[in-house]
Amino acid sequence: MVDLEVYKKQLKKIRQFARENDITENEINKALQNSFRTLEKKKKKVNFRFFMKSMVTLLFIIIICFISFDKKFLGVMLLRNLQNSIYPGLKLLRKIAIPIIQHYPSLSELYDEWCILENPYFYVNDMDCWPCSVVHFVPDLSSHHISRSFNLGIPYTKTENLSQVHMEDIQQLLWQNSGVFKKDAMRVFSNNKTYRDIQDIMEKNMDLNRSKNLNNHITWRINSMTTGRILRKLFPKPVDTPNWWEQSTERFIIFDEPNSPPYSLPNPECSNIMIRCTAGTRLIKMIASPECSASCESIIVLLSAGKAFFV
Repeated sequence: MVDLEVYKKQLKKIRQFARENDITENEINKALQNSFRTLEKKKKKVNFRFFMKSMVTLLFIIIICFISFDKKFLGVMLLRNLQNSIYPGLKLLRKIAIPIIQHYPSLSELYDEWCILENPYFYVNDMDCWPCSVVHFVPDLSSHHISRSFNLGIPYTKTENLSQVHMEDIQQLLWQNSGVFKKDAMRVFSNNKTYRDIQDIMEKNMDLNRSKNLNNHITWRINSMTTGRILRKLFPKPVDTPNWWEQSTERFIIFDEPNSPPYSLPNPECSNIMIRCTAGTRLIKMIASPECSASCESIIVLLSAGKAFFV
């Protein structure tokens, strides 16, 4: 600490030097006051930084205490708050990603690979089975308007006033936009090794050159906004689809021969699913999850051409 006497001597020297250089007493006092204010500001900044460091340290200690002493309470609080934020957060992230994907369409290929492996032994205890327990049949709501108050847990069908889509229609659209499809949507999943990509299906005329057992089943997955827009020419959005339903870039086009074996439908990324039959007929069987098999019954829906099934 500086000695007070030394401080007084130095102050007198400053005043004497100022007088010798024709500086008035008022100017000397103002200069000294300004220097004192500068010191006060520096002290306040130091105090504020110390206060913030103390608060951060205290908050960190409190969090550690919560984790150490009450893991159950912390887990409940995190689940309650995080689960309500996951869906809005992903929705916001999707809106932010749209212009980026539009500028760099090749990035959508990175999203084609599944990152999460399904656990066959996963089981949810005390699952709420009410949504499926009240479903005993699938109504046809062709003449009804779906409002926000509609229970989304109830599946229903609607009749569309659209012409049927056949293989030659898809083939023509593919040739017209072959460059886009080769770049963004070539791969298919098939039980016939002859068909490795969508070009094989078109070139070998699957609709004309049928297999011996008529059991071909092919799934074509589209996950690109560019190809999605092109396919809207054949598969437009249903007129009565609510605008507040979530939209996805992911689409599946399934080609089945008459004796195609039963299969599970793809697991989509959105909660709102629409299955459209554009040619032929197909049986859709809804099976409850193992947790709800005791309280929910299986329902079979006959989906004919021109029908859309909303789940």
